Amino acid sequence: MVRIPTELELRKLYLERKQSLSEISKTLGFKTHKIIYWMSKYGIARRRQSEANYIKANPDGEPFCIKRRLTRDEVKLKYLALGLYWGEGNKTTNYAIRVTNSDPGVIKQFMRYLKNICQVRENKLCFYLQTFKDNDLVVAREYWGEKLEILPEIIHTAKPIHSMGKGTYKKICKYGVMTIGFFNTHLKSYIMDELGKLGMK
Repeated sequence: MVRIPTELELRKLYLERKQSLSEISKTLGFKTHKIIYWMSKYGIARRRQSEANYIKANPDGEPFCIKRRLTRDEVKLKYLALGLYWGEGNKTTNYAIRVTNSDPGVIKQFMRYLKNICQVRENKLCFYLQTFKDNDLVVAREYWGEKLEILPEIIHTAKPIHSMGKGTYKKICKYGVMTIGFFNTHLKSYIMDELGKLGMK
């Protein structure tokens, strides 16, 4: 009797283990078109391409986990961070979560939110430093590394740009402008939804 893939096998591999069609094909030893056929017969809906791409980009699962039960201080941090994101964050793409500022305190508070409440994987956080031609790049990286308690070596830098003038600029941008970034469509959607609940979307 010719063996066919069972519904239990397909649901476990596709829905629980998040394997792709080609991966299931290799696991079970069937051609991909046979897997598609039997999934259709069993009523197993296929993922949208965007969801498939997301799973491929995150093979170990979600790179974050929202903390639901917050202390009073964490609630304050959450709403502070949402306010910072509303004022300083990137809202034009559906995947980039970026906050840019010359004040280490602003960047550090948003980093605390990402690490402690969103519980993002630290190795997924990105740091970008934009300096100006009158900044000392080495000193600037060391400054931000110390203030954010990160290794200066993980701070990405761009080509210095022309200075913005004199006066308060000299004091405000003495060490350049930092951007903290995390790239994930699901977390971006969560943050925008939270802003929407506050009437800030």
